Amino acid sequence: MTGRGAMGRTAAAAFAAAFLLAALFCAKKMLPPSPDRFAPRLVGVEALSRVRVELEFDEPLDARKLAAESVSVRSAAGSELGILGLSRGRQPQRVVIWTPVQEPVGYEVRGVVWDAAGNPGRFRAGFKGSVRRDTIPPRVARILPAPGATRVRQLTVSVRFSEPVDTAGVSRHLILPAAHETLYHRAWEPDWQEVGFVCRDSVPARTVHYFLLLPGTADLEGNRVRDPAFTYFTPDSSLDAAAVRGRARRSRGPLGTGTVFFADTLTRALAVVLADGTFSGRVPAGVRSVRAVADTNADGLIDLVSPEQEFVTGAESLDLFLAPETLPRPLDAYRR
Repeated sequence: MTGRGAMGRTAAAAFAAAFLLAALFCAKKMLPPSPDRFAPRLVGVEALSRVRVELEFDEPLDARKLAAESVSVRSAAGSELGILGLSRGRQPQRVVIWTPVQEPVGYEVRGVVWDAAGNPGRFRAGFKGSVRRDTIPPRVARILPAPGATRVRQLTVSVRFSEPVDTAGVSRHLILPAAHETLYHRAWEPDWQEVGFVCRDSVPARTVHYFLLLPGTADLEGNRVRDPAFTYFTPDSSLDAAAVRGRARRSRGPLGTGTVFFADTLTRALAVVLADGTFSGRVPAGVRSVRAVADTNADGLIDLVSPEQEFVTGAESLDLFLAPETLPRPLDAYRR
């Protein structure tokens, strides 16, 4: 009896092991778990500065559905604070609300967001307005097309900033050839972080386009972008232009950023002087008349210029020396 009982227990164990293996094999063949049906839930809210409130949820959100119209902020007295824009936070489960300057009082934020599965989550929470002023200037995070791009069929220049900016105070931009500048119109993305300059007409395929957005665009606290945004591109399959590089200097004091214009009787091109005084780019080959200009105090008028000189593309480098301008004029006056 003892032997038979041991044999029975062994058979039972073997059967159980086989059943478990079969179950695991079948589990691999089963359909995946049912899709997410749970709405995102607000787990934290904090005013990071006078114009920035960050919300944190318990799961990633669908950033494409973020809209200022879906969120409201009111004071405890019931007055509307207003929403200037929404943007993605530091992680996918965070969203930033940009507001007018807050008071150090209680506010209520409410609205709706959507998770990656499309579930809407309504939320409502309170926070205290911040007195912390944001003093960090925004920067140009990206510009497209990239400098030197070819086969650009949709003539659109997109500039993305590191944070939302004041759309009413975007700085001056230049487009060369100048005749094409009126063909471009400006369009902002809903998050106020990206602006596009879209060409509304066709242009000759071999044309090289130069785009410059000057420093000075301000964020919602008035901090200004310090560096220019610059690119050049063509709809053609190759960029018919020669590489140039050089340095711009002045006798005393900082130069800041500036612009170098290359011209002949038919074409115009430009390059940007960086904070270290260097510049580089590509311009149509040939003999060029060159001049560098700079606005050192950001008042919109050129206060440093270099003497106009001749330059042959293909030369090793180009040195330009800037001196005070006797009659400061806007940048436009120097590109003709």
